[in-house]
Amino acid sequence: MALIRRLAPAIQACRTIAFRKTLTSSPLHLSNYCTFKHNSYPYHGKSWGSTNFNGVNILPAMLAGLLGISLVEVAYADAPEAEGKTPLPPESPSTHVDMEAIAKKERVRLENLLKTKGMQYGSYPRFTVAVKGQKVTIKFQIPPTCEIALLISNIVAHLGVKVEERATGSDMNLRAWDSGVAWQLTLNRPVMQKDGFKDNSSSDANINDGDLCILMFRSLISSDKPEMEFIKQGSFTAEELVAIVSVLKLAGVEHNRILDRRGDTARNLSMDKSVASLEGMGVKIYGFKEPNLEYPKSEISWENIAGYNQQKRDIEDTILLALQSPEVYDEIARGTRCKFETNRPRAVLFEGPPGTGKTSCARVIANQAGTPLLYVPLEVIMSKYFGESERLLGKVFTLANEIPNGAIIFLDEVDSFATTRDSETHEATRRILSVILRQIDGFEQDKKVVVIAATNRKQDLDPALLSRFDSMITFGLPDQQTRQEIAAQYAKHLAKSELAEFAAAAEEMSGRDIRDVCQQAERRWASKVIRGQVQKDEDGASLPPLQEYMESTSERRKVLLAASATQKHDHNSPPKYDFL
Repeated sequence: MALIRRLAPAIQACRTIAFRKTLTSSPLHLSNYCTFKHNSYPYHGKSWGSTNFNGVNILPAMLAGLLGISLVEVAYADAPEAEGKTPLPPESPSTHVDMEAIAKKERVRLENLLKTKGMQYGSYPRFTVAVKGQKVTIKFQIPPTCEIALLISNIVAHLGVKVEERATGSDMNLRAWDSGVAWQLTLNRPVMQKDGFKDNSSSDANINDGDLCILMFRSLISSDKPEMEFIKQGSFTAEELVAIVSVLKLAGVEHNRILDRRGDTARNLSMDKSVASLEGMGVKIYGFKEPNLEYPKSEISWENIAGYNQQKRDIEDTILLALQSPEVYDEIARGTRCKFETNRPRAVLFEGPPGTGKTSCARVIANQAGTPLLYVPLEVIMSKYFGESERLLGKVFTLANEIPNGAIIFLDEVDSFATTRDSETHEATRRILSVILRQIDGFEQDKKVVVIAATNRKQDLDPALLSRFDSMITFGLPDQQTRQEIAAQYAKHLAKSELAEFAAAAEEMSGRDIRDVCQQAERRWASKVIRGQVQKDEDGASLPPLQEYMESTSERRKVLLAASATQKHDHNSPPKYDFL
């Protein structure tokens, strides 16, 4: 009897455990939603930690009762852990190589589609294409100023299933999680139902048949930006890639900049006030107005500047990308330096003869980066009153820093007021140079303000100023190929052989000289047409022939040679500007 009394509690406990385990032993039911966990591989099993207790033996309970030790609890508590550690079948190397090839192919397809849509690099968020298990993912960070609701609406409009009863709308399945430390959403296309019912096993087919899943994740315990990830087994369809491009465009930097500007009235008023003050001083501002979204090519771009491919690449690497994606540069600086200090450029020097495209390149930078360009002519800051010149220059820098999105300050002919300091240098020139040096060194790190100085006399600049420039880009006279490309922009009716002959005759001429030669040839030919000295074509038009361009080139060369001879005689003359 004593033995039975000792066995009774253990037997009762065993029955209780078996009964409770049986309540959860059936496989967990999966919904039709495709569930994914951030930064982890998707799980496709029907049940997690489920155990079959049909073969529960009473012998361990009897032994536990006899020995006074509860072994059953320990055995079944460890069972799920052991089961959870069951290794997944290894992935074959050939399959992994195939997935890597698919991922590279998808990146090329997406980049080509972005180019065909006319989207410049930097106008959309940076994205990554990777492989996770048997799936290809395209992921990007959502800018803080972009509303996620707009992105969801855009995705559903492109990829949702059209319903006949509501032909104007689209349907997609949405599932949400909120764990207190992060939230995530998933979007899937709904499984099409047949004969008015849905098979319970369709969830597995939905996961494995290559359906697209869109995951949106945001951490609530860190300052990281929200992420959007497109996940699919195999290649994306053309329709899906178009939807991804549309979302990237909607979340783009330029679009968010416009929305942010419109949404903050107080900041708009402050910016308008700063711009009005600058214009009142005589500063020319380019790129302040919102770009023409319908005709983006109406703005100046790299296509308007022929040749100088190396200079264009240097500008993109040094200035343009730093303005478009400053967070990338800051992340690298934080990882490489003991004390954080920005590595973004603060001042860049454009050096080269007049008419080689220095000012035009500065305007392209402003247009591509969506940042206003403040062109500061020499006469704006020069004054005969004591202390007025440096005050005006300091005011330009102060107003530029008040523009929320930053600005590019373009100082043309910087050699006129920043020459080498010596005993003959005027005191006003010294003070202006001191203002420039202080402003370049004193820029706040979170401001996107860049100084671009242009000169054709680099040797005359003060060494202290030269040391402040983060980069120096040289614009030399165009070579034969570049001259031919420039001539093709202003004389497209000429044959290729004629353009080559024209370019050879324009040797040692700048791009501006070639443009002026073409304009002079057009004016002379127009006067001949008006006087009736030439006959019109059958179409009623008459264009200048090559001979007209060659004559204008010869005349231009004579003028340049005369100007060069005069400059040599006046090389040791006093400075161009003298201060009272």
